Amino acid sequence: MLLTLLKQYWWIILIVVALLVLQSTKGSRNKGTPSEKLGDLPYVLKRYLMSRAERSFFGVLEQVTDSSKYYIFPQVSLNNLVTVKNGTGSYLAFHNKVDRKSVDFALFEKSTISPVLAIELDDSSHDREDRQERDAFVDGVLAKAGLPLLHVRAQAAYDPKQLAASIGEAINRQQQAS
Repeated sequence: MLLTLLKQYWWIILIVVALLVLQSTKGSRNKGTPSEKLGDLPYVLKRYLMSRAERSFFGVLEQVTDSSKYYIFPQVSLNNLVTVKNGTGSYLAFHNKVDRKSVDFALFEKSTISPVLAIELDDSSHDREDRQERDAFVDGVLAKAGLPLLHVRAQAAYDPKQLAASIGEAINRQQQAS
């Protein structure tokens, strides 16, 4: 009787055995040693976090910002500034819209590490139509979230008094609106 069952259902047994073999080898594939895996990674160290224009602006920004009240962080991802409101349908779609977008600088209140101002340094690339669409989107996202965004045109030199006044106005406007 066992022989009869084996003859009739040999293909089912073969499939089950094949699945078991596949399952057992699945975990062992691509394991290699850590050094082998890391040796295949195509990464190199970036020499600079900021462009030359951003570094120049950062120096002036450091001079005019009250370092006892604020941290200045460069290249801040929008995902670190805003989040999708709970209960929103299509959470992932909205999250992905801000993913991989960043602002050039953000000021954070030292005592709470809360963002108080985002700053975009607008060079000539911001004159392109695609970049203007991106900027309008970022402006809208930050406005909706209640974080002021200051656009500063990239220049060879900056007026520290004017920059300090613009930063102060943007922060004060936001604090009055809250």
